[in-house]
Amino acid sequence: MSADHSVKPVKIHPLLVVLAVLAVFVLAITGYYQELGHEFNFWGAAYSALGLFFFHHVSAKVDNVLVLIAAYLAAAVFIVSIFSLIFSKIYKAYLVVKIRLTYRDHIVVFSLSQIGRKIALELLKNGYKVIVIEKKDDHFSSEIKKKGGVVLAEKDINTEFENSFISHASVCVLAEADDAHNIKLVNSLIAYLHGKPSGRVTKMLVHIHKTDNINVLKDYLDINNKHEHYDLETFNVYQLAARKIYDQFPPHAYVTDNEKEEEQAIAIVGFNQVAENFLLENIILSHSPAMTNLTIYLLDKNADTAVSHFAYKYPFYNEYIDLVPVKLLNTSFYANFAWSKKEIEKISKVKIAYMFGDSDAALLTASTNLRQFFYAQTLSISQIPVVICLPEDAEIINLLDADHDYKGGIKSVFSQQLNIHQVKLISDTCTSDTIIEESALTDKLSRIINYYYALKYEFAGELKQKYNLNNAADVIAALEHDIVSMPETLDSINEKVIEDYVLKYLTAKTSANYSELKARFSIQKRWNVLSHRKKDSNRYAARQIAFKVSSLKRMGCWPLNRQNIQLFFPKLAPMEHKRWSAEKIVFNFKYGPLPDNKDERFILKDILKIHDQIIPFDKLDDLNQEKDLNFFLLLPLLNSIKNN
Repeated sequence: MSADHSVKPVKIHPLLVVLAVLAVFVLAITGYYQELGHEFNFWGAAYSALGLFFFHHVSAKVDNVLVLIAAYLAAAVFIVSIFSLIFSKIYKAYLVVKIRLTYRDHIVVFSLSQIGRKIALELLKNGYKVIVIEKKDDHFSSEIKKKGGVVLAEKDINTEFENSFISHASVCVLAEADDAHNIKLVNSLIAYLHGKPSGRVTKMLVHIHKTDNINVLKDYLDINNKHEHYDLETFNVYQLAARKIYDQFPPHAYVTDNEKEEEQAIAIVGFNQVAENFLLENIILSHSPAMTNLTIYLLDKNADTAVSHFAYKYPFYNEYIDLVPVKLLNTSFYANFAWSKKEIEKISKVKIAYMFGDSDAALLTASTNLRQFFYAQTLSISQIPVVICLPEDAEIINLLDADHDYKGGIKSVFSQQLNIHQVKLISDTCTSDTIIEESALTDKLSRIINYYYALKYEFAGELKQKYNLNNAADVIAALEHDIVSMPETLDSINEKVIEDYVLKYLTAKTSANYSELKARFSIQKRWNVLSHRKKDSNRYAARQIAFKVSSLKRMGCWPLNRQNIQLFFPKLAPMEHKRWSAEKIVFNFKYGPLPDNKDERFILKDILKIHDQIIPFDKLDDLNQEKDLNFFLLLPLLNSIKNN
């Protein structure tokens, strides 16, 4: 629900104040002249008129009408002037009280930067309660207020937190363009929330521009995770755009396993930060049951340099994708027959092309040039999809769509007629759908994935040690079977249903009460204690659910049930382990044996990022091979929740 702000600050035009003051003096002096006659003195009358502003002339006797009017006008000027001076404080106090009484699970956005403004407006449009913290009182602030948002500005940061009731917010978006400012704000916010325990978990979405800063935050911020009242997730527009493109136009939707190996290819045209992040998405997520690498042709005027740059940062990439540099001779694809015939044939058979660049106009033109090239090879104007990531460097795209309805704009024509799709770097990524709804769904699935593994591999030991449950292993095995089988017996499944079933089951098997068990074995508790990097690991697994389900369908593993999944297990588990290994290596984990000592294992695994399972699937022991199968056994449950 949007906030109602019918009360607006009083703004008095300075000219009106001047005219009112002049009117007081003219009326008073004229009145005194009529009243005093020959005893009239101009300077004495002027001084008496001045006294009217301070209610000096308060006699109830009406000696002169003009003096009476002047007295009332002077009083009005005085009262309104005082009110104007204190109104902002009164209005601020009103807003703070209103927030305290009516705002719960609201969203607080720090800064009306380009990203912050876009996010705030999108949230307001979709009915969220939004408070913006912004010190600049400009037209952007007015725009937020007109849309129903609250804008607060304080010199003291703790007052900002207090007045925005941040301890009861569901999400905080830190959208300042400067990394240092946002990191400093994160530190202050964590300290504030730590001192204001409310039994809630506040999601912090922090915009960080530099990849190195992102990695340090995820790897080492609150590594022991002592504080469970916040959940931090970083983002930047380049990563968001790459993720948006991958999830909306995933390569696996166009590439199938039953085609010839040389046809398992996509093309990337142009290389920038979004393209680099898109390659990482493919390294982590583009793994099929066939276990063959996806071929990616990188077309750029400096293709060899781009691949060398990527290889310098990610030297392991060729274990997971086949990246082939192809020198682009010009942006119009004219006379590219200087390419060999074999190169032309291979590129013309890619299943989808993704285009990246630094100019909207140049990309739009280049996309039609690429379509011309594909047409010359395939005689089809729409056979191969083309996706372009527009950097929004100018308003040209909005101009082309401005005078047309939805069906007549350039975006619609390109999409429907030419199979050329546009994704805008900021407008299509910094949205409530992407930042809030899709993030919330991914986190929901991620929490369930984590909870399942915690139940299967951690609960039994804790139940035996803490509650003396000697048959804990049998209890957990029965629970695990019931949870995996839920889609066969329940039409609607969510986190609450799963957690409630587990806690009631454990209550019946132990002497503990429901509340005591919830404090230790709830879904949220198990999620809160994870490091930020471990949370991200679960998020990647959740994002690949759709790919895995479609792969199983193509393999003939349908309907999706335990029996069929176990039948196809030899093909499925290596795929998940390859995805997991790629994710770990992308985030700078290295292989190494781990000692038995718990403290040493923690240092090596969580700080130095050494892991003993980054090895081929067939080298794993039975227990760790089973972990990869377990994810597929959980797929029917996850798919059911996702579809609901």
